[in-house]
Amino acid sequence: MVLKGYIKNKQANKAIDLFNEIENPDDVNMIILFNACAQLKTKEALNLVKKISKQIPKSFYSNPHLSTSLLDALMKCGDVAHAESLFYSSKQKVLSSCAAMMKGYVDNNLPEKAIDLFNEIESPSDVNVTILFNACAQLKTKEALDLVKKTSK
Repeated sequence: MVLKGYIKNKQANKAIDLFNEIENPDDVNMIILFNACAQLKTKEALNLVKKISKQIPKSFYSNPHLSTSLLDALMKCGDVAHAESLFYSSKQKVLSSCAAMMKGYVDNNLPEKAIDLFNEIESPSDVNVTILFNACAQLKTKEALDLVKKTSK
């Protein structure tokens, strides 16, 4: 798939141009678009993410890969509030979407929120734990160190 090739080769703008030529994009095309926008991390990319997300058929939201890539794009483009709104209104919170939110919090210098979300996860994955450690490292507090020690056991 050409779109995916552009993303792998860090040519997000070409992926977006090609996406715009697709008449009826499917969920896979939208995932790739969101990945392209996440690579760019610009206001224009954020605006495109918001525009396309409003056009997504509701049935597409049941695809955890789509919802996770949307959350990732919103977070990487700096729209934490919109990502939070989507995440917390979602009925199904899979570990990958939790990880996207946690990573977004860390990247947006909100490590406390990443830790709070981690504490809501019943059975975190190794990825969630790794992001927790990043959040704790960002805080550099005794409480954060204690949490790392507790989680490492």
